[in-house]
Amino acid sequence: MELVYLWVKKYKNIYNQGFNFSPKFTCKYENGKLLVKENKDYVSIFPPNINVTAIVGENGAGKSSLFEILLSAYDK
Repeated sequence: MELVYLWVKKYKNIYNQGFNFSPKFTCKYENGKLLVKENKDYVSIFPPNINVTAIVGENGAGKSSLFEILLSAYDK
């Protein structure tokens, strides 16, 4: 299983923000609908079963809040 996209309506300092976790797809959330398209230009240097994603940003950008959201979803 792979997390491809996450939409956050409101959590701490994150408002109406989408996060794409897979370069294999382009995702867009519009008018309450999630549109997912395969990225035909995607090339990986890793084996097919490995996906590397990094979350980077300045202090206060919401990295820890995003991590909390992911943890709370995993706990359910």
